[in-house]
Amino acid sequence: MLTNKAQALTYDFFIALAIFIAVVSLVMVQWYFSSVQMQESMEKNSALKATLLASQAWFREGYPKYWDSDNVVELGLANEGKINRTKMEMLYQLGYSRVTLLLNLGHYNLRYEIYNKTNNLIFSFHNSSDLNKAKNVYKIERVGILDGQPVKVRTLVWD
Repeated sequence: MLTNKAQALTYDFFIALAIFIAVVSLVMVQWYFSSVQMQESMEKNSALKATLLASQAWFREGYPKYWDSDNVVELGLANEGKINRTKMEMLYQLGYSRVTLLLNLGHYNLRYEIYNKTNNLIFSFHNSSDLNKAKNVYKIERVGILDGQPVKVRTLVWD
């Protein structure tokens, strides 16, 4: 009686198994790095969106149009296309946490700066956290009008 026995544990099997494990490992590593890149990209887009929304406050009127610290619903620091000094200085009365809440910044930190035409800092609004230790800093610089003079408005957001 003649029987044919299959031999599963041959060199061919081990070579095929090694190739299979290598391919699966490469696919898993590629998937991991792709997901990390996608997560970083999503976080960066979220921070850029927060920075843009925070910088828009300099050019919106807010609600109500002439708000004060008691009735502000939507933060806006301009009137008639120019930065309103009264609203700008009212940021201190509102306080840092309320300003970031009105701007819907979530966990991001905020710093507003205004420079005159000779590049001297004339206004700054921020919390006490150290910007030098910040992980990722996003900055938008725009030009506005304050007291009839052109100024550089800088908005910084970081996590």
